[in-house]
Amino acid sequence: MDAVSLFSCFWLTLSIIIPGTGASPTTVNGTRGQSVSLPSGIPDRPDIAEVEWNRVSPRTKIVKYSKGSVTYFGTEYKQRITLHPGSFSLEIRDLQRNDSGDYEVIFAAGSGAENKSTVRLEVYEPVSGTNITVLKFTGTCELTLTCSVTSGDNTSFRWWRGGEAVVNNTTHHLWGHGETLKVHHTTESGAVVYRCEARNPISVDTAQIWLGDVCKLDNSAERSCLSGCWLRATIIAVLLLILLSVTVIVHIISSRPGTGAEARLHKAE
Repeated sequence: MDAVSLFSCFWLTLSIIIPGTGASPTTVNGTRGQSVSLPSGIPDRPDIAEVEWNRVSPRTKIVKYSKGSVTYFGTEYKQRITLHPGSFSLEIRDLQRNDSGDYEVIFAAGSGAENKSTVRLEVYEPVSGTNITVLKFTGTCELTLTCSVTSGDNTSFRWWRGGEAVVNNTTHHLWGHGETLKVHHTTESGAVVYRCEARNPISVDTAQIWLGDVCKLDNSAERSCLSGCWLRATIIAVLLLILLSVTVIVHIISSRPGTGAEARLHKAE
């Protein structure tokens, strides 16, 4: 065998032993408290002799399959994992945040050639408790809304006006990471619905607010005051009118000649 053939065989062997070097690992997203299966990427071949799953960092041996026998290692994963011999996928149950990381699967065929690949697991807290709060309000129904969640990590926010995504323009201005929205409305505010969408890679949660309710709620005190003022003014006006009428009547009666005691005195004479 010449030098070129030897060189070609060397690289072919190297590619079998450590394929995909430098490639980004497959990423699997999981939900805290739930289960997830990490794919092995092992082809469906009857000559698979050994399969081993390890945690890359900290280096932890998890499970090994060898000639039909499965052995689990350690206590951190032992009660929460299952190796499925059909696909050699690794199932992890009751996911914890610290389960996030890189997992390595090594398998060998009957010929003894090894293959290795890496799967990255990201565990997230699901988003929940999305809420919209009115931070600032003016009389023309210009307001600032903020969106928040009670739980969830790596959360991003997006606003919708009806079925249309909100972007920065003359009517809307987004602040922060998109969780705060300043709205400029002077007319037709009653029919407008704003919806906040909070999401992360494994969940989405929404909340909405009707602008008519916001403006009505915020102006209720002013409208109540105006209504009360009109009522008080009306009562005062009626009382003044009655007092004025009584005064006029008394004045007319007292101004008539020959009335009262004076009339009786003249009659007696």
